[in-house]
This record gives sequence, C-alpha cells and structure tokens, in this order.
Amino acid sequence: MNEILGMIRSFGIARLGAIIGVTLGVAVAMALIVTRVAQEPMTLLYADLDLKDGQDLAARLDQDGVKYEVREARGTVSIYAPRDKAADLKLKLAGDGFVVRSKSVGYEIFDDQDALGTTSFQQNINRLRALEGEIARTISTIAGVRSARVHLVLPERELFAREAQEATASIVVDAPAGLDKRSVRAIVNLAASATPGLSPARVTVLDSAGDLLASGQEGDDPLAASGGVDERIAATEARIRRTVEDIVGRIVGPENLRVQVAADLDFSRVTETANIIDPDSQTVLSASTVEDSSNANDPALTRGVTVANQLPEAAVVDPQAIAPATSSARRTEETTNYEMTRTVRNEVREMGGIKRLSVAVALNLATTAGAGGALIPAPRTEEELARIETLVRSAVGYNAARGDQIDVVETAFKPANAEPEGLLAAAAGAAPDPALVMRGVEIAALALVALAFIAFVLRPLLSGAPLPASASAAPAQGREIASGQSQAALPSPAGGLENLIELADGKVKASSMKRVADVVKAHSTESAGILKSWIRQAS
Repeated sequence: MNEILGMIRSFGIARLGAIIGVTLGVAVAMALIVTRVAQEPMTLLYADLDLKDGQDLAARLDQDGVKYEVREARGTVSIYAPRDKAADLKLKLAGDGFVVRSKSVGYEIFDDQDALGTTSFQQNINRLRALEGEIARTISTIAGVRSARVHLVLPERELFAREAQEATASIVVDAPAGLDKRSVRAIVNLAASATPGLSPARVTVLDSAGDLLASGQEGDDPLAASGGVDERIAATEARIRRTVEDIVGRIVGPENLRVQVAADLDFSRVTETANIIDPDSQTVLSASTVEDSSNANDPALTRGVTVANQLPEAAVVDPQAIAPATSSARRTEETTNYEMTRTVRNEVREMGGIKRLSVAVALNLATTAGAGGALIPAPRTEEELARIETLVRSAVGYNAARGDQIDVVETAFKPANAEPEGLLAAAAGAAPDPALVMRGVEIAALALVALAFIAFVLRPLLSGAPLPASASAAPAQGREIASGQSQAALPSPAGGLENLIELADGKVKASSMKRVADVVKAHSTESAGILKSWIRQAS
C-alpha cells in the first residue's frame, strides 16, 4: 500500500490531474455510448405536424403504451417511434381514422359528416376543400416537391349573366431543390385537368420563396404553352443529335462519335390567304342563243308622199293596181358565260420552323492492329468521310437554300477516364441508411474512447507499477547476505520511484555481468590478454 501511495505521489499534481480527468471523461463517454446503444432505434413516424396534431398523435400513442420521441424544428413537431413498430403504428392509426388536420384534407372530409344537418353552402365549401386537398396531395408526390397548397376559385354561373366567369387556380409548392420548367408545366396541366372549367392559362404557380414559376396571364400564347424559346431550340437540337448518333453510331461505334447541333428556329407565326386564277383554263359555264325575225306588208307604203303625187296633172292611180310594199328583219343574239379555274389557299405557318441548321460531327481516328498487337492509326479515306457526310445530310434534312452547314471531321479522341464518374454515380445512388451511419459513428467513438483510455490511463499505470513484494525481496535478501547490510533489503517509501529505477538498473547490470563472466570462462587466455592491455593503458 505504501508503494502505491508513493507511486501516486511521484506522478505529480499535473500528471495526476490529467489521469483523473481522462478517466472521468472516458467513463462519461462510455456511459453515454452504452446508454445510446442500449436504447431502441427510433424512426420517423409523422413529420411537420402542428402543435394540435402533435398533441393528438402523442395522446393516441400514450393511450396505446407506445414509446415515442418528439422533436421540434421550424415551428413544427416530428414524432419518432420504435423502428420495428413504425409500420404497424401507421397502419393502426390509419385504421383508427387518424387524420393530420394541418395537412391537406381530401375527400375523407365527407366521411364523418351528417348529410341531414349540412347546408348546400357547407357542402360546396367542403367539396372545394376536398378538391384542393386532393390536388395538393397529388402534386406532393412529384419528385422534388415536399409539400403544396392549392387555392381554387370556381365561380358559379349567375342566373341572368350573359358570360360565365372563368375558373382560376393558385398553387404554392415547397421544392427545396427547385423545379424545372417541365415539372412546372406538369403541375399546371395536372391542376387544369383535375378542375372542371379550368384552363392551363389560368393557373399560377409560385414556390415557397415567392418566385413566380408560371403566370396565369399567359393567355393562349402557344409559345408559352410549348415551354419557351430555349426549350424548343434545345428539344429540336436534341432530336437531330439523336438521329445522327443513331445512324452514324452504327457505322463507327457510339463511343467513336460526337455530335453537336445548332438550330436557328423561326418563331414568327404567319397566315397567308391566296386567290389564284388560271387564265388558260377556261370552262363554259352557260351559253344562250336568241334569234328574232319579222316580215311586214303595208299598202300605205305604196301611197307615200312623193313629188309625182303632188303634181296637178298627175293621173289618179288606183290603189288596187299598185303592188303592196314588203319589209323583213332578222336578229341573232348569242351569250356565253365562261368560268376561270380559281384556287383559294389559306396557309398558316406555325412557329418553330427551322431557319438554318448547323451540324458538326467528330469521328474518332480509326485504328488497326499492328504486328505486336499495338493499335496503329488508320485514317479513313475521303470517300468514307463523304459517304458519312451524305448520310448526315439525309438524316437531318439538309437544305442548301436555307444555308445549312454539315461538317464531318476525323480526329483522335483523348481517352476519357470514366472511373471517377462511375464512383460518384455509385456513391450518389447508394444512399446510406441514417440509422446505420449513426451506429457506425457510435462504434467509432467507442473505439476512440477505448484507445484514449489505454493510451492515457492504462499505459501510464502499467509503466509505473511496482514489482511484487516477493520478486523484489529476493534480490534484496541476496545482497544483504553478501554484503551484510540489512538496510538495502527494501526500498524506502519516500524514494519509491528512485529505488524502483535503481532496482531495474541493478538487474540489468547483474545480467550483463553474468554474460561477461561466461565469456571470460570460455576464453580465459584472450580475456587475460585484454585485461593486461587495459592495465598497461591505464598506467
């Protein structure tokens, strides 16, 4: 006991305090880790609940005697339950009719209502709420959307109103990573299709940051409905690029081909009306002929007023003796109506036509196997490149009048190292389980604590521990018999550390002396010569 106290006193205050602190820290850490490991793993049961829903759920779990944890974040609470019971709890709660009121309410709002005590106004409001909730739930299932709120305005047709008001919708989505235009258009069309009388042009979409994703004032703009200029250009270029890669890749291999397409599209909408008449193509539409003929005999014409009749000497002529006068008339009229060939053409050129097209095709340098198995460059001939260019022209619909340009170039590709991309894809695809990660962290922390305990506690104690009393007393007794001094039998408690060092040093010296003695016995002559030379040098 005295030796242990002496060893402890020999450590000093600083070293002793460090050992005590490390020991306490290791003990506390091990206690926490053991407590954590002993706890039952918890998993998320319901998230983002308001206080009222959290209270209802906690009361149900308490009533069933289920352990749970409540965690608060951003003004909402999340309920965690034992991992092996989470699925059963969800099924049981759903069977009991538990509904999260803070979330969107769907058609289950009609399950617990008394139809006899509900007015038509309440029925209409509940129908609108149910429709909004169902649409919000469907939108929340889209990848990247955490939650959604939908507001519908469905005006009723008034009795004497001439025109009905259009339905409108406003949608707010919570998407932490953002939404692309295709997802926004999908949300707009989903809401319009699920709501009677709602047009996609009357749907407004916002994100949780207040940014406008889709405006409800776009009207019937076909460009807006088709996704904008950039997306139309990108879609056209991608379609042409896939066409070229498909046809040329079968010849040179997909890995030996790179294609880039630049398309200039015409986004002007033109309506033309043409009325074309062909003068060389006459057709008789109708023809008519009118013939008119007349004959007249007038005796009075024979007694006309003449100079001869007025002479006094003229004899009286008998009218019966004079031949009657005759008059005739004939008229022919022909009318022909012709119809010219007329062509009326109404032409509407929609936006999105290709004004100019440029395609660049890069082919990897062809190689062939050499004598030693090495690859030797074997460039393609001009005829092969010309045939490939002809295929590209035919595939993309080359039009020289538009100023299209097709370039096919053969060059050596640099080898691409796909290993890092593969590793990143594998790492991104295999998302670790948070519970397993937490368990690994706990095991690593336990290992670090154990190493710290060994390095800072056990190792100093073992390095400074005294020898057993029997082992230390035997050499002391031997020295006492040999020298006759009983004071050297045991080290004093006051100089415990120094005596231990001297004891170890004496053991080392005794072992060395024994080896030297054995060598001298085996080689006595050589040892005597060495001793004589040492004596001469000393003298």
